[in-house]
Amino acid sequence: MSFISVRNVWQQYADQVVLEGLNLDVAEGEFCTLVGASGCGKSTFLRLLLGQESASRGVITLDGTPLRNEPDASRGVVFQRYSVFPHLSVLDNVALGLELP
Repeated sequence: MSFISVRNVWQQYADQVVLEGLNLDVAEGEFCTLVGASGCGKSTFLRLLLGQESASRGVITLDGTPLRNEPDASRGVVFQRYSVFPHLSVLDNVALGLELP
């Protein structure tokens, strides 16, 4: 059984199709990387996984349960490039994430 299962997911904004029929299975403990050209839908897919957006069509499940379409503390992202506020201390940069909804 897949820990993350993506079945026929589409994301569309007006007439612009961003994700088309995406299918993916990730086993528990498996490492997965998204790689692709600029504008191919990587960030859109991450927003779907984080619950920041709802898919236009399709189903995403987490450990067999449909993914809630709202962010929560159980999911997060580590980006390739550092995104810190240079005027804040390390502690303040890390703590900033705790203050976000």
